[in-house]
Amino acid sequence: MVTIRDIAERAAVSVSTASRALNNNPRISRETRLRIQSIATEMGYQPNYNAKTLTNGEANAVGVIFPPGDMSTAANPFFVNLLMGINTQLRLRNAVLSVAIANTTEELVKNVLALISQSLIHHFILLYSKVNDPVVELLKSQGVQYVLVGDPTQDNERYVNNNNRLAGAKALEYLNRHFNSRHVLFVESEVEQGFEKQRRLGFESATQKLGIKRELLKLPNRAMQYLDQAVAQYLANRRDIDGIMTTDDLIGMTVYQLTRQQLNRQVPLISFNKSQSNILIGDQVRFVELYPQHMGEAAVRVLFSETKQFEMIPFTIEKV
Repeated sequence: MVTIRDIAERAAVSVSTASRALNNNPRISRETRLRIQSIATEMGYQPNYNAKTLTNGEANAVGVIFPPGDMSTAANPFFVNLLMGINTQLRLRNAVLSVAIANTTEELVKNVLALISQSLIHHFILLYSKVNDPVVELLKSQGVQYVLVGDPTQDNERYVNNNNRLAGAKALEYLNRHFNSRHVLFVESEVEQGFEKQRRLGFESATQKLGIKRELLKLPNRAMQYLDQAVAQYLANRRDIDGIMTTDDLIGMTVYQLTRQQLNRQVPLISFNKSQSNILIGDQVRFVELYPQHMGEAAVRVLFSETKQFEMIPFTIEKV
């Protein structure tokens, strides 16, 4: 069996140089990497992935960082589909994923630091983007590679995203064109996420363009029974609302069930994501499909590319 030592001898380099070249380490010149990789192919070298940590001081794994907060976030179907896409690409690279998740930013920083210092993980995908994020500052200070799922917050950050502002505008135009909606309610979370802001900005620009009356509702982070009461009361006092847009389908499910069950109304509704399509069913329900699995795959491609800065994933508007 051909070993890295055999390749190093043929290439007249050290074992460590041969190892780094075979693992595309940027500290080795492109010319040297290509020459050594060509020699390895010619000799029929088969890498031992279990030994990568020993040979190049780096785990054959990618750290996946969830946004800090309620750990039930990990069960959100959008994140599950992201992970499926990430794992699909990692399998092609004989790599695995390791998850960092915590209730607070402080705990998350500690978890990520442990992955870097103890598990020797030097590649990360953040499933969120946030301005002045301590986790990102840690990754930069440690000199590791990372990709955001969301909008970049600093120069030269690599990222994967949808065009959320355009999606917000197109969703409003769809409600107006297909359901003649002229008074539309936009529903988002109280703790505004970056993607929610972009979708709202697109929504607002489209309402101005089309001369449509708009309202905004932020859902507080509180017990579901009180949330239901708040939303039900809001909608009961605004019977002329003839279209609803929600920033994700979990919010959409809450609003949809309330309008049907408590208010006995069917209001055209469009939500982002399709994970609740088994519940959100009706002739007046539509989804902005963001293809999270494709986003996960793209995040890995960008992470390991030497030239690619970002990928934008197209969206579609559809009925179940």
